[in-house]
Amino acid sequence: MKHSVNNISSSSFCRICLAALFLHAGLFMLIPLLPMLQSWQLGIAQEETAPLYLYILVGLLAVGPLHAWLADAYKRKYVAVLATLGLMGSFLGMLWIESLVTLWALGSFCGAFYGMAISALITISIDIVNSGQRTAANKALAYVLCIGAFLGVAVGGVSSLLVYGSDAWLPYVAASCLMLSALLSQSVYVAFRAPIGVSVFGLDRFFLPRTWLPTLVMLFIGLIPGLYLPWVASSQILFPLLSILLLALLVHPAITIYVKLAEHCQRATSVSSCLLGVLMGILLGACLSTTYLCMECTHAMAAMALGAALICLPFAYRYYLKHKVRE
Repeated sequence: MKHSVNNISSSSFCRICLAALFLHAGLFMLIPLLPMLQSWQLGIAQEETAPLYLYILVGLLAVGPLHAWLADAYKRKYVAVLATLGLMGSFLGMLWIESLVTLWALGSFCGAFYGMAISALITISIDIVNSGQRTAANKALAYVLCIGAFLGVAVGGVSSLLVYGSDAWLPYVAASCLMLSALLSQSVYVAFRAPIGVSVFGLDRFFLPRTWLPTLVMLFIGLIPGLYLPWVASSQILFPLLSILLLALLVHPAITIYVKLAEHCQRATSVSSCLLGVLMGILLGACLSTTYLCMECTHAMAAMALGAALICLPFAYRYYLKHKVRE
């Protein structure tokens, strides 16, 4: 007999976590290396590919208001599977591009498909566990996403440094990770839920306005790994790996704050808001770092981002104490 609600130790929840892990592993295996790979392919300076990260961010933000409608009008699992396959197709399409315009378009598709996939996975991870274990499920999924990002950066960076010709096969390894993610998502039983008539555009499942100040802090924190990501294919690979571990250390307090700022049925939206802040920081930081390609500048910008986060942190904490709706 299939059960629609499970414990976090159930095989269904474990498969969703693995799907999220492979999604982030595939994404972060290529994201830091894309400027280098595309500069070789197009015969241009690496700095000229920096706007790619902005186009990924544009795609991510453009599809955000559609998340709730997609989850309502279509099966959440199908959205996760098809969006993951779309992300895989966008990455593979970059192997045959011949112009920057095509690169920008595929970058936008990558952001849009990733946004749909991760939003659906967050929703499913909450819907399939018991209500009393959903906070633990949120934290477990966030830790898994950090592990996936760490593994992706490590594999992509180390392969680029030590394995000759890795740029030829890394995109296919990343695509294999995304295919595994889609297959794992497909294997999970998600109970049918009749559409309730959600409007096409809205902030549900995308951004919770009540979390704007904590999200600003997460954006500043996300800038730090973002600034170091373009350096994974160099002797400085330790910096991006350590910065991702910094994010992992913040998972427990960050998710706790976001969940307590969420009212009933807003949990998925609050977790998505936390992830959105981090991703915005990562993509903006990667764009800045790729533009300048100077380690001294990168260190300086990372220090400024950390300083901004520390300045905002006391205000964000007081804001949280005043506006939290859960104990």
